[in-house]
Amino acid sequence: MTIGIFKKYGISKEKVIIGLIILSIMILVGYYFSRNLASLSLWMDEGFHTIAAQEILTHGYPLFPSGHIYYKAILYTYLLALFSFLFGLNPTTLRMVSVLATMAAIPFLYAFSRKLFNRFIALGTVVLFVLSLWVVENSRLALYFSPLLLTCLMGFYFFYLGFFEERSKFKIIATGIFILAPLVHQLGMSLWFSFGAFFLLRGARRFFRRDVLLSLASVSIFYVLVQLHEFFFWKVGYVYEKTELSLRGMINYFFTSFSLGYFKELFRSFPMMSLFVWAGALVALVGLVIYREQQNNSRKMDFYENWVFVTLCLFFPVLFLGFFRTHVQPRYLYQLFPLYLLLFVVSLYVLSQSLVAFVFSAFHLKRPLLVSTSQLLVFLLFLGLFSEKVGFSEIKSVVNRYYKDPIVTDIITRSGRFEHYDHQSVGEFVRHFRQPGDIVVAIHVVFQYIYAGQVDYWLWSGGPGTWDAWEKTPEGWKDFYVGARWINNLQGLQNLINTHPDQRIWVITSPSLYRRDHIAPAIRKFIQQNPERLVFQGKDGLSGVYLWHDKTQEFTGRIHTIEGEWFPVRQGRIIFNPEASKQTELYWPPIQKKGEVFHYKLNYPLPPGRYQLTIAYKLEKVGKKKPWLALSVRTPRQEVVAEHRLYLESSQAKAGPSQVSCSFLVKKPTEVVFYFLKGDDYSLYVDYLDLISEAENKIMPPYKILLN
Repeated sequence: MTIGIFKKYGISKEKVIIGLIILSIMILVGYYFSRNLASLSLWMDEGFHTIAAQEILTHGYPLFPSGHIYYKAILYTYLLALFSFLFGLNPTTLRMVSVLATMAAIPFLYAFSRKLFNRFIALGTVVLFVLSLWVVENSRLALYFSPLLLTCLMGFYFFYLGFFEERSKFKIIATGIFILAPLVHQLGMSLWFSFGAFFLLRGARRFFRRDVLLSLASVSIFYVLVQLHEFFFWKVGYVYEKTELSLRGMINYFFTSFSLGYFKELFRSFPMMSLFVWAGALVALVGLVIYREQQNNSRKMDFYENWVFVTLCLFFPVLFLGFFRTHVQPRYLYQLFPLYLLLFVVSLYVLSQSLVAFVFSAFHLKRPLLVSTSQLLVFLLFLGLFSEKVGFSEIKSVVNRYYKDPIVTDIITRSGRFEHYDHQSVGEFVRHFRQPGDIVVAIHVVFQYIYAGQVDYWLWSGGPGTWDAWEKTPEGWKDFYVGARWINNLQGLQNLINTHPDQRIWVITSPSLYRRDHIAPAIRKFIQQNPERLVFQGKDGLSGVYLWHDKTQEFTGRIHTIEGEWFPVRQGRIIFNPEASKQTELYWPPIQKKGEVFHYKLNYPLPPGRYQLTIAYKLEKVGKKKPWLALSVRTPRQEVVAEHRLYLESSQAKAGPSQVSCSFLVKKPTEVVFYFLKGDDYSLYVDYLDLISEAENKIMPPYKILLN
């Protein structure tokens, strides 16, 4: 009955089945990619777009706290603001935009691939796309990459329908998408090179007609205006600082000497696939020339012409980026990734077809069904053998990622981020406890404007090229995002602390504290010289909060090796409790599934000797079995130092936390990692953990203290 309805409207059974498959893939992608979206802090450039969306909701346009307008990716930021207006401004909403864009890209990717080639290539490309590690990474970020990919994919598709198939309405749609693309991000200008591909494939006679020239002129003029607007009016969001407002300055701002950097990025990220893509490009070019000369197989000629078209749409932008002045990072190629995957699949398809035909001809086998079935099986085999950085296990590792889990940085950004940074918990700690008159100093001001709610000073000693976010104002040097005063040396930080003795000063650090090109070693040494000032540490074990002028010593009165709230426990949450150490503790609830193992690594080696480990805790609910906490002390290479099962006592009738202790021996200087496993049927509050050297009878500090 249902199929009959589709037939009534000219829709074949094959299209119905394919449509259901694509719809199922979209639903699965939407469901799985959207899991745990809020479990990790905003990071990378997510902060800029978050503030932009927030300010759009407040002012109607992206006016940053510094007073500058954030024009970059302005259409994308308005999209974020719209979703935030409808569903609330939070990480889930902001990141869900990218998930939805990825879902929407799936039918367009299939339609584009099917239109140019066939359904086997189209389905193969879609499957690789949704199983790609690169796709799932960008689909879970509050960044413009996934919406830009969707925009470019739509642009290529409608350009083909409009200009190659001569369908007028799609010419208008394609032109509109081409114009909107750089407003999602200027990398969307990659679409402009479709005109170059069209010129080479259809010739000057077809190219120099009114429809093509009108579209090309409209797009080109708009792109030039966008770049001129950036050069003359942007105060935030640009990559490099402008040296002079002249033609030479403009050329130097946008362009540099040619580099093969982006071609190398593709080979570094996908070496085997890149070989097939670019070798296939040569095959496509030769095949097109041969079939054009023969002119007796229009179907084959169309196949190779489309192959060359997709190749040129990838090749020209990558070539152009070699002249464009920017940091060479693979993420700037992401909007072209569908073309890259499509070319890879086409190459494997042609190889499988040719290989099977060649082998079968040797045996004089000409059964069409056997040949086509064998070609399909070999094609699927090649997809499995030669595809790189794809698979459900890779997707699962990204979706379930938590703090301290490793990241494959060469596929995401190649920017030195080997794990996810925790800007959130350190900022929320300060937001909870800061009082009127307190001063907040932060390394990453954008994130702490979001999470801490206040940033007065920006701490950054890196020079040009590290993060050029400073400007001179009548009030002195400030960062140009949130307008925080800039401290760029140790003397400046010390002067701030010494001249405000009656105000609490919160210093929020990030992993940049451990990078010499971001924060000078002298500044780090000064900040960390007194461990009691570390009042909070992020779940990444790298970000922290240091406090000066805590006159009541409610936070800095006593030092512990590890505070419970520092543990990166996915199932746990931070509880603010005035009776706990630092007025904060970790709440670890009962869980229905298998117990969660988490670990905490000291960032310095322990000297030889025996150590006593004391855990301060409270039990809220006790199950039928005696509650326990398993502890394994290991080296980073998983060599076991000691293992204990600690049985816990109910602390409901006691004032203050209960304690449980064990000891272990270190025979040589050793870095240690503490692994914990809790039983499933009880709640646990972890206040702190003290590691005591029995030889010196002192509590070990939370980090290595720099002496010189």
